[in-house]
Amino acid sequence: MRFEIGDYVTRRSYNSDIIFKIEKLHEDKVILRGYKLRLMADASPDDLVKVNKNDTNSLRRNLLHESYEYLQRQKRNLIINGNMIRNKEMDNCYRKKPGRVLHIDGDRDYLKISLQNYENLQIQAKGYYMREKNIASKIKDYLQVFKPDILVITGHDGYVENSKYHTSDYFIEAVKKARYYENNLDDLIIFAGACQSYYKKLINSGANFASSPEGKLIHFLDPVMVVEKIANTSIKEVISVKDIIKTTITGKGGIGGIETRGKLRLCYP
Repeated sequence: MRFEIGDYVTRRSYNSDIIFKIEKLHEDKVILRGYKLRLMADASPDDLVKVNKNDTNSLRRNLLHESYEYLQRQKRNLIINGNMIRNKEMDNCYRKKPGRVLHIDGDRDYLKISLQNYENLQIQAKGYYMREKNIASKIKDYLQVFKPDILVITGHDGYVENSKYHTSDYFIEAVKKARYYENNLDDLIIFAGACQSYYKKLINSGANFASSPEGKLIHFLDPVMVVEKIANTSIKEVISVKDIIKTTITGKGGIGGIETRGKLRLCYP
């Protein structure tokens, strides 16, 4: 079967459990990026099954619709259960000023949907598409220009073998440079990683939150969910890592981190 870059495919050897998009084509190997999951993988062309072309447009529409619906449900739950602004009287007196976000993503489609959802959640965010290998060389310039409260460094990743990963080294180097720029863990909060990323090294390099402590495949919206919690938690409060994990789609084992102060400030009047 003939394949082209951008085709949606699954892998026979994994019972077609995950849908991917083809990123690169080589004679004996195809590089894949996950649909819905921030997973990078490679496969033999003989192992691939093409997703029906008539289904690809609906896949894109469903991805956007699913993300919007999920975040709207989460937003309603946070309004009902949240403890940042506890009553209508305070709502009327104070204006919320959430933390500002800089989101660097190795996937153009995921970035677009993430930015739409930040807007839906009323979080000020700037986003830039950048291949994972290029992030470290440019991160300082973006930090100096935008001066964010929260930095997201993500894309696609995956465990290969013998303690090797597709893109973890790129994420780790970018985190180191960002942390060198701002050493205080509460002044610049960093989320880093994707599916199966080298969690321990990301945290040791200076990330506040990272994936994936148990090598799980994370949903493409998980970084947005982590950011939403941080941006809307008062600067007077320290966020429980367990509470952060509860807001994500993947849940325990997909995201981990260290205790960190929130970024929400209340303005009066």
